Amino acid sequence: MPKILIGVSSSFCANFLKGQIAFLAANGFKVVIVSAPGEEISMLAKKENAELITIPFTKRISPVTDFFQLIRIVRILRREKPDIVNAGNPKSGFLIMIACFLTGFKHTVFTMHGLLSDNQKGLLRSIITLTEKISCRIPEKVIVVSHSLREHAIQRKIINAVKAIVIAKGSSNGIDLSEFSKSLDLTEQVLEMKERFGLTDKNIVVGYIGRLSKDKGIDILFEAFNILVAKYPVLRLVIAGPLIPEHPFSARYLDQLYHDEKVIYLGKLLDVRPVYELMDMLVLPSYREGFPNVLIEAAAMEVPVIATNIAGCRDAVMQNVSGELFEKGNVTQLTSAIGKLIDSPDLRKNYGQSGRVFVEKNFANERIWKGQLELYSSLLQ
Repeated sequence: MPKILIGVSSSFCANFLKGQIAFLAANGFKVVIVSAPGEEISMLAKKENAELITIPFTKRISPVTDFFQLIRIVRILRREKPDIVNAGNPKSGFLIMIACFLTGFKHTVFTMHGLLSDNQKGLLRSIITLTEKISCRIPEKVIVVSHSLREHAIQRKIINAVKAIVIAKGSSNGIDLSEFSKSLDLTEQVLEMKERFGLTDKNIVVGYIGRLSKDKGIDILFEAFNILVAKYPVLRLVIAGPLIPEHPFSARYLDQLYHDEKVIYLGKLLDVRPVYELMDMLVLPSYREGFPNVLIEAAAMEVPVIATNIAGCRDAVMQNVSGELFEKGNVTQLTSAIGKLIDSPDLRKNYGQSGRVFVEKNFANERIWKGQLELYSSLLQ
């Protein structure tokens, strides 16, 4: 039985592996996951029959800690002797690729979820760019999670075009179309949420799901919301996701997150499907993405989407068909896009229905899993 070691940086990345681990196991692989500890990744490993090894990866560059974690990864590789290694994310992926190089493992794959260096400046940008280039140079193949990100990475000379592949239309794990679908159970949960937060059918809900950090564009989301709520008093902003202290957004908007009665903060949730059902539109004003799963999850739930016109988002949104794209950091365009959907319930409905068809056609998770399996099989051969 071939063994595959899959490395991710945090427990939150369990969302990128859900169903994929069980699929690999069903196709004859023993799966070992290396990740930072957490509830999500522990639940996934237990449910999908994988061995879990935890390492407390950090987001920040920490030479001493990183060195000892590298030594630990080398020991894990020598003990586990995997046939294939697939690692992604900036810190964990880089350390695991270096460990593979030091130990001589050949069948290695790096999964590029995005370019962290895109949002950095000066010396830090140069350092992170170097680690990204090394992460892409060591492995046999690099899976890039979207076509536009592949083009962008090639243009920046971070990746060799020969190594870089995109499976199907992209995404790290596809989407479970049966799970992300309207249902009576979800409708009942939404009615309970509306009652709890005092929402009525007159309210128009703008939603955001994801990490709450500066690079996700939280500041401009609040700025656009504050402009629009003055014109549309029935407007509400619903936000779900963990706060990221390492990349804080404005303290003023953090205060508004907790104290504005028109802003509903749900925190970190294990099941976000009722939140999609609650919202009238999803907004992702991010400054950097690889392939944002929230956009195809929302579309699968027939929710219109508004996103930044950047690599990754362009692959997940059909402009003027399933949603709207606006230029990075442009509050005026974001405000206009939200206002356009507020004023047109019919357009919201059309975008939602078209989005569901778009996701069904391109992003069923089996398409991604089969592509990964073909790649792993070719490496073993």
